[in-house]
Amino acid sequence: MSDAFTREPPWDPRRFPPASRAPRPVQTARMLRDPQGYARSLRRRFGPVFSLRTYPYRGALVCAADAAANRAVLTDHERFTGGDAAALLAPAIGTRSLICTPPPLHLTHRKLLLPPFHGERITRWAQRVRELVHSGLPELLGGDGVPVRPWAQRLTLDVILRVVLGLTDPARVATFRRALNAYVDTGNLAVLFLPGPLRRDLGPLSPGGRFHRLRAAVWDLTREEIAARRAAPDRAHRDDVLSMLLDARDEHGAGLDDAQLLDELTGLVLAGYETTATTIAWTLHLLAHHPAARDDLIADLDAGSDRLLKATVKESGRLRPAVYNAMRTAAHDTELGGHPVPRHAFVAALFPLTHLDPELWPEPDAFRPGRHLGPDPGPYALAPFGGCVRRCIGVSLAQLEIETALREILAAAVPEPAGPLEPARLVAVTIVPARGGRIRLRGRQERRATAAHVRHL
Repeated sequence: MSDAFTREPPWDPRRFPPASRAPRPVQTARMLRDPQGYARSLRRRFGPVFSLRTYPYRGALVCAADAAANRAVLTDHERFTGGDAAALLAPAIGTRSLICTPPPLHLTHRKLLLPPFHGERITRWAQRVRELVHSGLPELLGGDGVPVRPWAQRLTLDVILRVVLGLTDPARVATFRRALNAYVDTGNLAVLFLPGPLRRDLGPLSPGGRFHRLRAAVWDLTREEIAARRAAPDRAHRDDVLSMLLDARDEHGAGLDDAQLLDELTGLVLAGYETTATTIAWTLHLLAHHPAARDDLIADLDAGSDRLLKATVKESGRLRPAVYNAMRTAAHDTELGGHPVPRHAFVAALFPLTHLDPELWPEPDAFRPGRHLGPDPGPYALAPFGGCVRRCIGVSLAQLEIETALREILAAAVPEPAGPLEPARLVAVTIVPARGGRIRLRGRQERRATAAHVRHL
């Protein structure tokens, strides 16, 4: 178990913000089944700062659910620190990943990792993303409906294999894809939320045992790739993230060793895979169920503008953000929103609730992309990728993937409903559509022909 969990204070209602008296298993089940709805009910009952008693926390997760409390959690580094707060993910991504790195090392590592995700490098990757979207598009077209999220997961995984790891050999790509698909599978990563004994390696048939073996397979492949790339004579001419990180140096001339690279690459894979795929799925699913917004977006794209595209992605991220929270730990006994918070407690900026605050967002449950054509209502009113110095480092690549996928799909087809609007579920730290975001995609030529036939009749 991580040191952060070992240090976590036990539950004491006098030392934590108020919480429901429901048993921990009941609170966990309700949170997984209805993450935004259950948290909203707690906010109505207790106010914008409350405690959640869920697994795997032995005390409670302190939740900040308005813009002011979110800002305090994300910017007051003297009281709320990062690194240890990601202890839940450490078994999956490694303790040296940027996600798990505490201050002040976090800023040093961040500077090393940022260059590959800026400027013309991102632009260079756009064509590769377009090619991958087009190659996978036939899987979505036709039929009575298809869940978008599995398709988007395959897309984002292929982007990671080519852009982040720089793989080009089809056999090598297939080997990595099989290993990563098994490792990042929902059932495997859900192990992170089980009680401690069930997370242990109790043999290959146990949930913890399966997790450890799948992780070992991915790490072994990644180590092989790091070693091969270090020896590659053409490394200086490659533009993938791995090749650039091998040459990255800090102000003292030090680079990343193999153990650091392994953790950083694993973190980039897991962080970029689920969140990007889920955002694509939610956006297409919401567009299918809101035809006026969908048709306005298609018309704007056809006119050569991306103004509504960016607003639509922001609205999707407001209504159904892929990431459930941004985590910190309390550096010392403190308070938040007038409530006590004990030292070493886990504290979450619960921005999916801030995104539904009617004081910030009128008609918060309505899908209205046009609300983002102007400025946001205030700082930390919208934070789908977290905020401040620990904001997701791969946001620029994620936005490129999301916008490219939507632009190419909507140029070819129109999303329509294939069943009711799906509720949200919480899987690990991701808010996902319950049935994968099922939609029906009709080719635009077919749709125009059908419309013309109806008008003729």
